Amino acid sequence: MHKEWVLTVADVLKRPLFQHAEVVAGSRGLSRPIRWVHILETAESGSFLNGGELVLATGVGVGESREKRLAYLHELIRRKAVGLCIELGPYIPEIPLEMLELADHHEFPLIAFRKPVRFVDITLDLHENIINRHTEALRELESFSRSLQRLTLQAKSLPKILSHFQAAVDAQTFFLPVDGSPLFAPAMGQMVQSELTRLLQHSLLSRPELPQTAELLPVSERKRILCQPIMAMGQVLACLGVVLYEREPDEFLYLTLDYTATAIAQILLRKMFAQEREFDNQTQLLDDLLHGRIRDEEQIRTLLGVQPGTGESPAYFAAIMEIALERPPYEDETDSPLHDLLGVFRSILQRSKWRPLLRSQGNRLYLLLTGTGPSPAGKIECKQAMADLEQVCRRALGRQIAVRFGVSRLSRQYARADRHFREAEQALARPAQIESPFFDDLGVYRLLMQFTERYPLDSFVEDCLGPILRYDAEHGTQLTWTLRVFLDHNCSKQETAERLYIRRQTLYHRLEKIRELLGDSYLSAEHRLSLELALRAHDWLQTRTGRKGTSSDAPFFDQQAESSFLYGRK
Repeated sequence: MHKEWVLTVADVLKRPLFQHAEVVAGSRGLSRPIRWVHILETAESGSFLNGGELVLATGVGVGESREKRLAYLHELIRRKAVGLCIELGPYIPEIPLEMLELADHHEFPLIAFRKPVRFVDITLDLHENIINRHTEALRELESFSRSLQRLTLQAKSLPKILSHFQAAVDAQTFFLPVDGSPLFAPAMGQMVQSELTRLLQHSLLSRPELPQTAELLPVSERKRILCQPIMAMGQVLACLGVVLYEREPDEFLYLTLDYTATAIAQILLRKMFAQEREFDNQTQLLDDLLHGRIRDEEQIRTLLGVQPGTGESPAYFAAIMEIALERPPYEDETDSPLHDLLGVFRSILQRSKWRPLLRSQGNRLYLLLTGTGPSPAGKIECKQAMADLEQVCRRALGRQIAVRFGVSRLSRQYARADRHFREAEQALARPAQIESPFFDDLGVYRLLMQFTERYPLDSFVEDCLGPILRYDAEHGTQLTWTLRVFLDHNCSKQETAERLYIRRQTLYHRLEKIRELLGDSYLSAEHRLSLELALRAHDWLQTRTGRKGTSSDAPFFDQQAESSFLYGRK
């Protein structure tokens, strides 16, 4: 940043009011910038300092004892004052040796006035100077911002913006994208550029989560790197930075860095939207796969870029992501809150070695995820991808938003993608007690969810569990739940009693009542299997009834709950 914007201790010494001043210690700290001037006579008043003040004193409160003098100076240093000006006189005739040594040790400027001075004149002069410099800085920042806006409208503006930023800060600058090659201004030698790139990738891009605010990275004792993340849609896309050599970052450097990062973010966002238009063909391919319009496997492989005759197709997951909306589903695809995030989603998935086909529809995102890494992608990689997408949604749409996923079985047959999206649909509608979003973790619910009407399941549940369901309803008992826990724990009475938090004698009474209602053979192999299926069918029916409010005569698997896009309805 321009040095004339900052008033340093060295600049102050050149002012007319300081012509009789002498730096007696801490001369290595004269480059410290001054934010304000303050009169402070005692250590107890140090709480009034915010840091960056040049302190004026006569020594009236500390001159009589060595302990008070050192405590006073220690407090100024601790409070991050930038220097101390002492008027020598009756309270402190000369600066004691212990204060000189302490100031030199901390590189804290200690300035002595050999002749009387008016502190009011000093504060007025320096405050006026500081305000004028800040006003000029604001003008320069405004001009810098306008220049950035003009540059963002030009072709190939990114290198121009980086050069403009470098001229403003007068230091080595760089642009490090998460995906792609870095840029440097001014240009650097290939070896130095490679070394700096490796350092930045190790310090920044290798982290599990990239920083979202400006950060100082130490390189050596005298060199540091100031990095500012460039974010769009809640996602870090790149880092913009400055290499600082024997220099402290000030508020103007932070502002200029932030202005430039915002301008570059606009450029990157425009590029992402432009790239999305280029993916129209892929979106059409996903539409065709969803509706089963293409059944020729070789044709699909060709459209996906997998050459015919090169062996089996790469494996894929069909997945659906659904977010909670406070208003009805969007009719226009481009009005969907997920539509503007497609570029970010695509970038994240590609970075994680996926080849994604994406389609937003209302509050849903349809994904065809094909692994591109050296080893076949599995559930672990898919879970990580879902976690990344959920994180983006929460950053962009609000931390409290509910996000759900449904994922099909892993498949290599693209001609059957429509069936696998139906699997993802069913996994999305899974019961609450099943946490896994994968279709192949649904267990017996994979069969139960195939029924399109309630009657077959209702009659099955009635035949198997009717007596104890009616008994619970009439007497307010929990025989049905007791039976479920008893069967789930392999008929272990001890584990069942512990799980139900009841005494074993109470459990014996309940089991005896269940035997009376269901018959002596209710634990035989065939009857037990029927009971376990009926208990889960009962849970599923209760879940669907509670969620949709369907009657016993209504279709069980509510077709309206499925995606209108998936089944081609408008």
